[in-house]
Amino acid sequence: MPRTLLATLAAALLGTAPSLADDGSAITVSSSGPAALQHHRGVFLRPDLGFGYVSANASPGGTDLCIAGPAASLGIAAGGAIARNQILAIHFWDFVASNPNVTTGGLRSASANSGFALFALGPEYTFYSNANYYLSASPALTRINYLSHGSASSSNFGYGLRASFGKEWWASESWGLGVAAQVSVSVNQDSGTNAPTWTSWGATVAFSATYN
Repeated sequence: MPRTLLATLAAALLGTAPSLADDGSAITVSSSGPAALQHHRGVFLRPDLGFGYVSANASPGGTDLCIAGPAASLGIAAGGAIARNQILAIHFWDFVASNPNVTTGGLRSASANSGFALFALGPEYTFYSNANYYLSASPALTRINYLSHGSASSSNFGYGLRASFGKEWWASESWGLGVAAQVSVSVNQDSGTNAPTWTSWGATVAFSATYN
């Protein structure tokens, strides 16, 4: 009896379920299931779709200019595991805002038939915990596009960074569904002579489906 009691207590601490053999002794059988054995390995693919807010600021001719508003964000990372629960990938992500607010010299107006977009491409490193929480960092080459009344303009290429903190739940042996908070920044010089520099930032909540 003492051996059976000790085995039962040990099984409870280790998260396993005891069963009895024919002679009454305890046999420990794992009750955690296949999900507890899963970890991130092999080929990695994670598309995500997010919604949030974006703001871009510059000072052309010494006048403060801000383009801001609600935005959607699409991202896709493709790569593979370099170690257990560590991922290296190529990551494309963007921000797109339709008819954002434009503030010039402190005066704000809604800009109809306009759009703001920021596109980014670069490497991404992701670390997963055993509980499937993750942190991602994506330094990137970025560019801004702006459309106003049918006239389009683009900035020069610049540099940006996206950081994400998320949680995923295994839906099958290879697929996980997740949600994440994302913060992104970018610095881009506008095109042209003596052009101002745009500083952009955005925050989104994103939903993802990960194959790994």
